[in-house]
Amino acid sequence: MVRSKMAAIAAALTLVGVVPAFAQLNGVERHPTATGVAAGIATHMALKRAAANAKAHGKHLNWAERHPMMSSIGAGIATRHYLKGAAAHKKGM
Repeated sequence: MVRSKMAAIAAALTLVGVVPAFAQLNGVERHPTATGVAAGIATHMALKRAAANAKAHGKHLNWAERHPMMSSIGAGIATRHYLKGAAAHKKGM
C-alpha cells in the first residue's frame, strides 16, 4: 500500500514537465531545489511509516526501509536533477 503511494508521488513529480517545448515553466520547474527537498521529506516519512508497519507485522525490512534518510536524500537529488534537465529543455538550452 505504501509503496504504491510512493510510486504515485514519484510519478506525479516526474511527469510534471510533460508539456510542449518552449512553454513557460510551472511552479515545480521554477523551484527544483524546493521540490527536491519536498520529495525527500515525503519519501522519508513514507519509508518510516512503511518500516514501522512492516516491523510491527514481523516482516523483513528492505534496504530503503532500513535506511530512510539515505533513500530520501537520493529521491530528493534525483527529483531535482530531473527537474533541472526538464527546465533546461523547455527553455531551449
